[in-house]
Order: sequence, then C-alpha cells, then structure tokens
Amino acid sequence: MQVGALKNLGLNIRRAKLKSGTEGSGGKHKFYITDARTSEKILKSAKLEEIRLTILNNMLEFHPESGEQLAWGSASARSAVVRDVDPTRPLGTRARSIVTQIEARECESGLYTQLLVNTLDRPGLLTDIVRVLKDINLNVVSAEVDTIGRNAVDTFNVTYHGEPLPEPMCQLATNALQYYLAQGEVEKEWSESY
Repeated sequence: MQVGALKNLGLNIRRAKLKSGTEGSGGKHKFYITDARTSEKILKSAKLEEIRLTILNNMLEFHPESGEQLAWGSASARSAVVRDVDPTRPLGTRARSIVTQIEARECESGLYTQLLVNTLDRPGLLTDIVRVLKDINLNVVSAEVDTIGRNAVDTFNVTYHGEPLPEPMCQLATNALQYYLAQGEVEKEWSESY
C-alpha cells in the first residue's frame, strides 16, 4: 500500500531494503526514491514532508495498530487523536481526526503573547498560519514548530503594535485561526465526497 501511495505522489522506488523484525525489535525498511518524471533525488523539504505525511497517514489508515508505536508526543497531543477500539467493528480503514486546539497566553517576560496551535499537519500549514496572523495585523516575533505523528504542535510568539495582545485581540486571533483551520478541514471533506 505504501508503494502505491508513493507512486501516486509521482515517485519511483529505485531500490528497497526490507528487514523483518526479530522478537522485540521492529523491522526497518529503507526505500530509495526518485522523482518519476526527472529521475532525480528528492531534495525539496516540502516534497519530503508530503512523503512523510503520506507514509504516516497510510500507516494509520491501513495498520491502525501501528499508531501505538508511533511517537505521539505529549499527553495532550495523544488525547487529541480519536482512536477506534471497538473490537466488534469490521476490519478496514478507520476514520481518524485530530481536533484543532488553540490557546493564547501571555509569556512570563510580558513582551509578547504565545499562541499555542495543535492541529492536523499538512504541507504549507506554517505559511498559512502566519498569513492569517498577518491578515489581522499581528507580528510573529518567533515560532517554535514541531510535528508529532500527524499533529503540528506549534507555538507562535506574537505582538500587536509591539505589545502583547489585549484580550479582544487574543480572542480574534484564536477565532481567526480556528475558523481558517476548520474551513480547510471542511473543504477537504467536501472535495473527498465525490
């Protein structure tokens, strides 16, 4: 199934090293892939991220038991993943979703406000979040981004006219991000319904 997913991304598998796991140690597989059109090595980080997310999503979709073995990170990130554990449910794909969580808090130094965003990761997410914040006149001072499994767990340090966000701006930033990220999820569901 991974091979088909990689071919759908316009990739060729030039070579593969498959190792079966022994008792207590998982098998490690290495795939050497190139662009199907140019036969060149994949170097662009956006394409590498797309490949990584495709593999993780396929693992979770077709091998749900592998979810426990993936690095899910913090307890809050783990609790955001909906898991089907009904043993009577028929075999097959299982819907998984990550609930978007956004929290605004003032930093200890009082120089900026931290926006904590926990959502489903996808290519271009960081750029889109920064664009939404810029659209409401917030300045992103710095950001700490992390990907844990399928989650993007990001912290943005933001100011409004050089100051920490007042409460109404915190609410506006939270609402704008929540709206934008939810809109993307709805558009994805709509496009997949045909």
